[in-house]
Amino acid sequence: MSINILRKSGMLAGLLVVSMLMVLVVACGGDDSADSSSSSSSSAAPAAPAAPKAPAAPKAAAKPEAPKAAAPAAKAESKATKAASASSSSSAKPSGPSGKLVRAHHEVNPVFGTPWSGPYKWSAADLIGIGEHLFYFDKGNAMTPQMAKSWSVDPAGTKVTIELNEGMKWQSPKGYEDTDFGYVTAEDRVRWFNTVNGTVNPDSSYPDSGDIGAIFTKAEVIDDLTFEIGLVSPVFFCLPLSEFGCLGAAPVQGAVHHVDMMGADWASKHAVMTGPYAHGECTAGDRCSVFAVEDHWRANPQVAEIEVIQVPESQTQVAMLKSGEVDMAVVDYKLLADVISSSSDLRFLETMPGGYVGQSIIFPGNLWEETHARSGEALNPWDSPVYAEDYAWVGDPWQEDSYHEGSTDSSVVKYTDTNNPAGMTDMEQARLVRLALSTALDRNGINDSLLNGIGTPIYSEYMGPEYPGWDPARDTGVWDAYGNKTSETGGVIYELPDGDIEAAGKLLDQAGYPLVDGKRDIDGLVLQAYAAEAGPVGLEVADTVMSDWARLGIEISGLVEDYGGVISPRMKRREQYLPVLKNCDVHSNVWPEDWPIPPVDTSRTRPSWGCGFESKAGARSVANVLMERDAEKRKAMHKDIVDYSMYWLQYAGVYQVPKGIVVNDRIKSWSAPQQHYANVSNNPELIVLND
Repeated sequence: MSINILRKSGMLAGLLVVSMLMVLVVACGGDDSADSSSSSSSSAAPAAPAAPKAPAAPKAAAKPEAPKAAAPAAKAESKATKAASASSSSSAKPSGPSGKLVRAHHEVNPVFGTPWSGPYKWSAADLIGIGEHLFYFDKGNAMTPQMAKSWSVDPAGTKVTIELNEGMKWQSPKGYEDTDFGYVTAEDRVRWFNTVNGTVNPDSSYPDSGDIGAIFTKAEVIDDLTFEIGLVSPVFFCLPLSEFGCLGAAPVQGAVHHVDMMGADWASKHAVMTGPYAHGECTAGDRCSVFAVEDHWRANPQVAEIEVIQVPESQTQVAMLKSGEVDMAVVDYKLLADVISSSSDLRFLETMPGGYVGQSIIFPGNLWEETHARSGEALNPWDSPVYAEDYAWVGDPWQEDSYHEGSTDSSVVKYTDTNNPAGMTDMEQARLVRLALSTALDRNGINDSLLNGIGTPIYSEYMGPEYPGWDPARDTGVWDAYGNKTSETGGVIYELPDGDIEAAGKLLDQAGYPLVDGKRDIDGLVLQAYAAEAGPVGLEVADTVMSDWARLGIEISGLVEDYGGVISPRMKRREQYLPVLKNCDVHSNVWPEDWPIPPVDTSRTRPSWGCGFESKAGARSVANVLMERDAEKRKAMHKDIVDYSMYWLQYAGVYQVPKGIVVNDRIKSWSAPQQHYANVSNNPELIVLND
């Protein structure tokens, strides 16, 4: 069988390489310390310094007195600071930030200062990290306060109240130091939330708009530093406000009032945030610089300037690393081993040790929810193009009268299903096809040949080695499409056979697709891929996956399209039915055992983006986990929904690789809190340089 790779023009190959570095992060901690409210910071997040009360409405008037800088966190304490404190001699190094680091990256986007009105992309400045979060992950607690001072949910679970720290200054971009944007207030946070929330503001194109809208209703001011946000349903143990990516979102807190002060055009090109760095000159397609700010309320960076330059070609990045033109770069994983072994000055640095980034094959188009999980409105999924004809890997539950929530309605059946073996439903037939495609994957071969053995196989986006709760021998049990477990055994074993073409072929035979003259009657199977979260190697992995599927006798082709401009809008409209090699919201193995599946895997995020498949079982599971206060009960719920998803093969996991960046010997360390949605830490203030 021939394998045709169609590469469309206009492909944005670097988009999800950018998103793998963006400020988004993962799921929230799995212990009881994160269960309800938190009123104090851990030692890793210094309390805000005393400062004048932030004004209710910042103005570009007289510059307020800057708050006294907090002592830097222990991990962020620079060598220069230590040297200065240890000796008063004239040879001691200065304690302030100094020097410049240069980082190569595949693509430098524009700066999006008003991301709620921009494209589905992240700002160039976000690559380095100029913003802060209300909360971050520390010692198992994803809701450790950072910009926030405390948070609490009312007993009924109808609203969350958040108190802010005082003295958090909005940093002026380079060249606009004389423009004072004031201090963070409850009023500007309320305006921000109500602007980016896709439910409150349907016009929002903010990348996290759907995740935020799935959890929050409208926000309101309580006083200068306190605000509250309504909850769609009770959520007691974590919120999508953390750098860790609780419930599929990790929103960086940006300004909104800069639009009023400077005009919409200026604001769209300048990000005003509160982090230890402010952005300077940024030119899309070329470079973007950030500069350390003085007397920051929380942290004192050691490096004065960090510049990202656009270097699309992986081999050019490697050459620039070796020559010293750049200090760091995210090197294509297939080149990593050779790069490290060929230079004693270069090493792979895990900025969040223990974190892996994975890629799976998503099977979108399996839309099994009839009503919106939040609003109850009719979704009519059978009207989607995914059910226009019988695709072998897409299950149509409405071929069965019993699945329809209303009275039997023949109009919801859009095609006549004629190729199922006797007694087999279309849902079961499609499940067996997806299971066969997953069983055929030579995961260990991919790891050995394309990833230099540095990764591990995974078997679902929800589960694999290095994940909490991993048990290779676990049996998912048997589940019906509704989410009822009908048998404790006889399901899918977590660790599938490796590249077992014979076993995969038998599954296709069982599904009614026998091998006849070297071919199986499965039409229209196209794998979509691009340089996604794990980088350009994903395109080569896609070629290998298609080779494995072709060995089954399936006519297979590949299609590379612009994700942001083509695939993502189809996913948002729930019209994508071609399998896609990427990841959805479970970006990595840092996935607590008591966490719900992401809301984007259900109808909860409609009309905003979703992963392209939905199930009643998933929607119920999200709601039940959100409302449960007991961590052990949440763990059991999590295992159940992972078992359900692995049985129904919503994902075919492929591989995961350690997160990190190649650096030269100028950089001593960069040890940062875990972030789920970033492959490299977005806390550059924690970079420590060698002497």
